[in-house]
Amino acid sequence: MTKHFLLTLIFSFFISSCAKPSEHQEKVNDRIDHKSKPQDSDEDDQTPKVTIEGDDLILVYKNKKEVYKNLIVNEMSVSTELIQNNDRGFSLLYDQNASSTKIKEKYDFIYSEKGIFLIDKEVIKFGQDGLMINRLYVDNFNLSNKTFEDLQSLGAELPDNFEQGSSSMSIYDSENVLFATQNFRDFTEDLFISYPDVKDGDIKISNVESANNQAFNLEKIGANLQSKILLEQIIRQFPDRIVAYLNLADVLWKIQDQDQAKIHYAKYLSLMKSQNKNLSKVPQRVYDRIK
Repeated sequence: MTKHFLLTLIFSFFISSCAKPSEHQEKVNDRIDHKSKPQDSDEDDQTPKVTIEGDDLILVYKNKKEVYKNLIVNEMSVSTELIQNNDRGFSLLYDQNASSTKIKEKYDFIYSEKGIFLIDKEVIKFGQDGLMINRLYVDNFNLSNKTFEDLQSLGAELPDNFEQGSSSMSIYDSENVLFATQNFRDFTEDLFISYPDVKDGDIKISNVESANNQAFNLEKIGANLQSKILLEQIIRQFPDRIVAYLNLADVLWKIQDQDQAKIHYAKYLSLMKSQNKNLSKVPQRVYDRIK
C-alpha cells in the first residue's frame, strides 16, 4: 500500500510540473512574444513615405495620407519611374520614345508636412541633331492639384541647344535666366542611355547674382543639399562674394554641420570687416554661433 501511494504521489507531481510552466519559462516566453510583435516607432511615423498606387502618387506623413492624382503615366510611348532619394526627397522620371528624338524628363521633389514641392526639372533629348539638356529651378511649386501636363509645361519656352560632340547642361533659375552650365565627360549617346545615373561634371557659373538668389530660394523650401552644392561653387569661383559665405553657413547649420558652419560664419564676418561693410547688417545669429 505504501509503495502504491508513493508511486501515485510521484506521478501526480510529474503531471503537475509538465502542465504548469516554470517561472523562468514564463519570463522567456513573454520576452520572445514582446520582441516578435512589430512596434511602430515614433521615427517611422515622422518619416515621409512616397509610393505609387495605380496612376496616383501617395504621400504618407504623420499618419496622414495625401493623394496626388494621375501623375503616374505608363502608356505605349511614356513610362514613369519613382526614384527614392536619401535627403527627404524623390524624383519622377518620365521616359518618352514616341518620336525619333528620345526624351527623358526628371522632376526632383522634396516633401514635408506642408506637402510636396518641386525643386527642379531636367529635360534631356537625344536624336539626329545631337544631345541637349536643360535644368530649370522652380520656386513655390506645390504639387497639390497639379497634373502631368502642368509639369510638362514648365520651361517649354526654353531653347533646345543640341550638341553633337560635347555634353553640357544649361541651368536656368526660376525666372528662366541662364546662370550656369555643367559639362559632362560622357559622350552624347552614352549620357542619354545612362541618364539619370551620370557623373556630375563641373559647374561653370556665368551669373553669380542669379545663382546666389537661387541657392537662397532652395534653402527656404528645405532643399539644403541642392543649395549647398550651388553655394560651394559660388565661393570657389567668386571667393569675394560675401553673402554666399553667410548663406552657406546657414545651410551647413541646418544640416547639422556646425563645425563647418562656424568656419563660414567667421569668414563672412572677416570679409565684412576687411571690405569695410556696415557691420550693423551682420545678423545676430552670426555672433551667437561662432562663440
